[in-house]
Amino acid sequence: MSININIEKLKKDITSEDILASLFYYAVFGEKISQNDLERFKWHGIYAKDEKQTSFSLKIPLNLGELNLEQLESILNILETFSLLKISFKDGQKIEFDSLNLRDIPEIFNILNKVGLSSFFESSHSIKKVLTCPVNGLDTTQIFDVEDLAKKLNESFVENKNFFNLPNKLQFAISGYREGCDAGFTPDVSFNAFKNNKDKIVFDLKILDKVIAQISSSQIIKTARVIAAVYRDFGNREKNSNFKEFIKEFTLDSFCDILSSNLDIKIDNNQEIKILKEPKKPRMGINKSSKDGYSFIGLKSIKKEFTKDDLKNIIENMKKYSTTKLKITHKSNIIILDVPSENSDSLVNSLKNSGLVLE
Repeated sequence: MSININIEKLKKDITSEDILASLFYYAVFGEKISQNDLERFKWHGIYAKDEKQTSFSLKIPLNLGELNLEQLESILNILETFSLLKISFKDGQKIEFDSLNLRDIPEIFNILNKVGLSSFFESSHSIKKVLTCPVNGLDTTQIFDVEDLAKKLNESFVENKNFFNLPNKLQFAISGYREGCDAGFTPDVSFNAFKNNKDKIVFDLKILDKVIAQISSSQIIKTARVIAAVYRDFGNREKNSNFKEFIKEFTLDSFCDILSSNLDIKIDNNQEIKILKEPKKPRMGINKSSKDGYSFIGLKSIKKEFTKDDLKNIIENMKKYSTTKLKITHKSNIIILDVPSENSDSLVNSLKNSGLVLE
């Protein structure tokens, strides 16, 4: 039976801490979860898999898509401790545990939190974790390394209570290439680096697919904050309108007028800037890194679900060949970031058994 849930009322009635308290209550006492609480649990990545609530999944968005060895080992520990069959790598740089008992989720949260992983605000009307290219600082063709800026955007907005209650989700992206990085969709707001005619690195500010200004790196955080505040304060909450619908209804002209009055930047939404290249796709194969003596390796994931044995093989061979971290791309493929070049071929061969192959 379909139940009409007032999302706006839910957002006003309860805090993130209340959601966690409710989760612990249900986990301990085993009562059936109300429809309102089921909806709230989705905000923290928890989804009921059946009407009887016998099984749950947990989705975890990754910071910049990255997993280090300690985090991979903690994921393996969860699979073994709670007798789970697999971990899934999902589009959008997320991982997912499936077939969970609700009573186990609080302990899983504790394990994840110890290694810097969190499912909080996975699907709520808030600012999502920033999208960026997987090989920032490693790709020699990149105009500018935006990794630190991407981290600052996440630190400024993700789990920030001032921006939790938006009309709908808001997605920022930042790229060290003017054409941007291929996420498979158009982000709401993008900051893409390029060199201007004075040979200075600046960023195109894009609202959806329209460039409205060029700004410096030091202006990005404040600009993002103003954009989020405008959407929060003027977005249509009755319709739960997404950002694209908001811009269409509010008009880009009106939106730019408010930005101009709050920011010391020149905004011109009538400028015609054509970016000739398609968004940059992740670099697959064995690639020379900007770090001397190292390579980064893009591997196609034949399967998106990894068993305990698959994950053990990945971890053991990353250790064996002296590499420490990987990133999941927006299409759920894998890029191993810090491979000593002399170990590249051996590592590639060893990961075939886990379903990771060169294209």
